Amino acid sequence: MATVRGTCMQLPIRIRLSISYFVIFSVAGVLLCCAAYFMAQHSLYIALDHDLDEHVDDVHDFFVAHKLANDLERARQESADEFGLKDDGKWLQIADEQGRWIYRAGRMLVDPHDMPAASQIPARGSFIEFRAGIKKVRALRRAFNVDGHAFVVETGSALTRTDQTLVLFRDSLLLILPAVFVMAGFAGHMMSRSALTPVAAIAREAQRIHNGNLEKLHLPELKTRDELAHLSATLNEMLERIESGVRSVRDFTAYASHELRTPVAMIRTEADLALQQPRSNNEYREAIEVIGSEAQRMSALLDSLLFLARADAGTEQVQLEPVDARRICWQAFEKFRRVFQRALITFTVHLPQGSVMVMADAPYLQRLLNIVLENAARYTTEGGRVDLVLEIDNVSARFEVSDTGIGIPMMDQPHIFDRFRRGANARDSHGNGSGLGLALAAWIAAHHRTNIEVESEIGVGSSFMWQLPLARSSGILAETATSQAELSPLASIRS
Repeated sequence: MATVRGTCMQLPIRIRLSISYFVIFSVAGVLLCCAAYFMAQHSLYIALDHDLDEHVDDVHDFFVAHKLANDLERARQESADEFGLKDDGKWLQIADEQGRWIYRAGRMLVDPHDMPAASQIPARGSFIEFRAGIKKVRALRRAFNVDGHAFVVETGSALTRTDQTLVLFRDSLLLILPAVFVMAGFAGHMMSRSALTPVAAIAREAQRIHNGNLEKLHLPELKTRDELAHLSATLNEMLERIESGVRSVRDFTAYASHELRTPVAMIRTEADLALQQPRSNNEYREAIEVIGSEAQRMSALLDSLLFLARADAGTEQVQLEPVDARRICWQAFEKFRRVFQRALITFTVHLPQGSVMVMADAPYLQRLLNIVLENAARYTTEGGRVDLVLEIDNVSARFEVSDTGIGIPMMDQPHIFDRFRRGANARDSHGNGSGLGLALAAWIAAHHRTNIEVESEIGVGSSFMWQLPLARSSGILAETATSQAELSPLASIRS
């Protein structure tokens, strides 16, 4: 059984489906023929039984009309005269309540048998079958009363014609069965072909799709609202995701190659110039500083690329736990204040009193602040201002970094969190950005279950804002172990 099943499973699905339809239609056809035969048999027997019942009624009406109940001899004589000729060819016998015969047809004498008493026969009568010679007879026994006297009648009819009719009908059905099988096979083939035509169309279109035409080709959309339509729609959605992924890989590769080519070219150029002829120590130092700067920029770019690759692979995990947002903001202030001093930019931090415990991953939150502050330092001109603000309410803490830098064009604002995307004015004024910082910031914010909001105007500046939920058990906690000198409520530096 297992071998047969395994062999069937190796057949093409079109053949398996055709066989399944053939078996179903064939079984249905055979069952229909059997049902037709038994229904015909039942109908013929009902018609025969109805005739026999009417014949008993005729006998009863005859006894009533001729008032034969009280005269046995006259009943015998008139019954013989009436039924001897009229019922020639039928089986009929009549007896009174004492079992005395009133009339017996000649055919009954071929295989004579007695009849039960009237009291033993059901009111509606009973049907029996017996053989009279070579013939099979179906008979009805029924009792009736006339003038207080009970009589029993048994009337029958040969089943020869009925059986012949049934045999002829059965033979006709047997002759039809091969045609039924042929039609079942044809119908099974056509239905399997019709059912698999959309699959074939999907397969043909799928074979034409490759990475060069993902944007142009899609699987056919079926209007049948069945499983195949759902499959086609699902595959099209998958192709769209694949197309998006392929496009991202292409863009990622192109942008990464472009961004890496610049520092590599700078390093190679400086090295070639330094080696062309003997130079002074200062010139060598300048060349090495340029090489070191470009190497540092390339290292930062590679670090960002690796981070995004790990993020895409799902290996970067964010662990949310209660952390002190005020401390993290102060650490960012301490880290960047010298950067802003050298750039002659006013850097101010506004922090609430006491600890502010939020649900976050401390290293990632620190990196998010670093990215936004680095952008503020890069795109804010000399004499400008940068503010880092931490505010709280009953349920969340709000971070805001605002600057008076060059601003972001309105048309570029929807795309600043895309990878390798930079505003046109940012590319013109600072060509050393990678376009990955805000993409990293957006990823960190998303994994903290928040998003970064941006407000910016050309020539006025930009503000980046996001919120994090307060830790349930803490909210704002008074911190007595930290000195006022280390964490002041309002700390600022102006250069």
